[in-house]
Amino acid sequence: MSAFLRASALVSLGWAVLVLGFKDRFIGADQLSPAARSVANAFGIAHVVLAYVFWYAAGAPAANRGAVYAAIMLAALKTANDLYDLLVLVPADRALVSLGDLVLSVALLVGLLEALPRTLGAPPRV
Repeated sequence: MSAFLRASALVSLGWAVLVLGFKDRFIGADQLSPAARSVANAFGIAHVVLAYVFWYAAGAPAANRGAVYAAIMLAALKTANDLYDLLVLVPADRALVSLGDLVLSVALLVGLLEALPRTLGAPPRV
């Protein structure tokens, strides 16, 4: 579970760096309204905080169940959002970022769910 929490932290940190540092390269500065820029900055700041929470929780996952559940919810909701993006919102020529995020989100979700019983100390079934 620690490895998946650390991977979740790195993905969150990657999104924060991408959104806070390089949003003007992916979306033209003339296309971003002040409100959209503010929302993007808030998104990046939230991902910095999530990265810290996941990295901290990786030290003792069983003691930080809330962070484990938050990582599972984040991966599941990002998976649903990326699927919606790919199927409805994003044109095919701009779908690479959503597709990459979908692959990472699904991989993290599967890993987190697979490691959950061992982390929470469920008794083995006979």
